[in-house]
Amino acid sequence: NAAEAAEAAAEARGEGRAAGLGAGDGGEGRFLVGEAAEAAARADPSGWALCYPFRRGGLCRRSSPGVLRAAVVTLLESALCGGGGVAGVGLAPSQLHGCCAVLALPDGFARCDGSALLQLLLVEMGMRACLVAEEATLACLALGLSSACVVRLGASRGAVVCVDELIPMPGCSTRLQYGGDDADALLAALLRRHGLHDRLAELAAEAEAEAGGAGG
Repeated sequence: NAAEAAEAAAEARGEGRAAGLGAGDGGEGRFLVGEAAEAAARADPSGWALCYPFRRGGLCRRSSPGVLRAAVVTLLESALCGGGGVAGVGLAPSQLHGCCAVLALPDGFARCDGSALLQLLLVEMGMRACLVAEEATLACLALGLSSACVVRLGASRGAVVCVDELIPMPGCSTRLQYGGDDADALLAALLRRHGLHDRLAELAAEAEAEAGGAGG
């Protein structure tokens, strides 16, 4: 899996942040996941190739199908069973075949991408069953609501979805192709424009001190 993921480095680098996989050139099975992969690539750019299989709430189709499939399976197995610099949740690889999964898809997720992920879980990873639902519906279930206006803001994408009787309403949703990372970049630009960027830590300390004084 790691060797296949390395082939996509040139076209996939920089395509996401949250789900990154780094394949090393030190032999089969040498890989890191997430922040550990990005840190290794920064320290040794020539020794690690980064692959980001997800982009703005969907699968990144710039990688070849084989590389994309291998990267997603490696990320999921690492998150569940550990490996690649992450602890996992304590499952052994042999236990995956008896597990049932809940696949939470972002609102407006492409049906073909959802089908591909479902096939990975049931066929590639051998899980017994999988419940597929959109994030807005699952958010309502978590709060014990049947209808709500759900607002989601991620790192690179946002959405506002109206849910009625646990069904997302197609005509009552707005999807934004920007998120928290873009808001951070805009705030940093505004601070630089007004000459406050270098004083940000100082201003934060002053605000904390004032809040502490008011609380006392």
